[in-house]
Amino acid sequence: QRLVAEGCFEPNYPDEAFKLVLTLGPAFIGARLLHTGMPALGAFLIAFSFYLCGWTAHDYLHHGVFKGSHRRLVHWNNVVGFALGMWQGYVVGWWRARHNTHHLVTNEDGNDPDIKTAPLLIYVRNNAQIAATLNAVQRWQQYYYVPLMSILDTYWRFESLQYLAARPLSKTWADWLMMGVHYAALLWVFSGQMQWLAFMTLCRGFLTGIVVFATHYGEEHLDGGDHKMTLAEQTALTSRNITGGYLVNVLTGYISLQTEHHLFPMMPTAHLDKAQPLVRAFFKKHGFVYRESNLLECVKFNIAALRTGELDLDAKED
Repeated sequence: QRLVAEGCFEPNYPDEAFKLVLTLGPAFIGARLLHTGMPALGAFLIAFSFYLCGWTAHDYLHHGVFKGSHRRLVHWNNVVGFALGMWQGYVVGWWRARHNTHHLVTNEDGNDPDIKTAPLLIYVRNNAQIAATLNAVQRWQQYYYVPLMSILDTYWRFESLQYLAARPLSKTWADWLMMGVHYAALLWVFSGQMQWLAFMTLCRGFLTGIVVFATHYGEEHLDGGDHKMTLAEQTALTSRNITGGYLVNVLTGYISLQTEHHLFPMMPTAHLDKAQPLVRAFFKKHGFVYRESNLLECVKFNIAALRTGELDLDAKED
């Protein structure tokens, strides 16, 4: 109620316009550079555009941009969200199926699709019994974790198309059309430079993966059964913010304020930092830990949760 009274759920259209320019602009510059003697920089800027597009589309599809009592105004969140989905090459229905579920059952084993990382990554968390089940490849996971992030764009593209293929064409034809436009444009832009297309998708996967994995995967994984946690308690246990201030917030699409976003998912991102001190105080009052670290520390937490080298793999838990 206090946040509503302070205007934290009111739209901030100048900020949204800035984010759209920052999201789309690099791709146009990159497409030009790709064919004017700077292909590596051009491919990276396109990757950066697709990376930021994931966060910008995320805000629209949470209905956190256009606000008002008129239903048609709110509907524009979906319109822009679907357009941005086409821009970055992901199917919105697939994203919603994953992401909305993730918000409801954050870090619950067997329920949250975002933490289903097997067989490539198995979170050990100093559990010798789990570590003993790892195969010869998985026992190296703490070493291949960081480079593995690079394949996520390719994997998520495949998974989103798989989502469409499993559904009737009569319900998915518009999505197929949008994906067709995306890939036709992508092949046209990278015509004759497929090596830079591969470089682009590896860069985009790395950027997205490093940030996405920083905010949940290294935190507590909960029993997928019927637990009695409140939203605030579960958020405190399973979410971690990325520190660094305004620049980090902008460059991560404000996913850096993950705790506030999970508590208030429809709040415009420009206002999440206003909610932060109130959330800190609330957590302190109720004895919850407010988790935050810089990006490098978040990566280290993930590596530590995957590490098996210091465990006795033949040991059994008491």
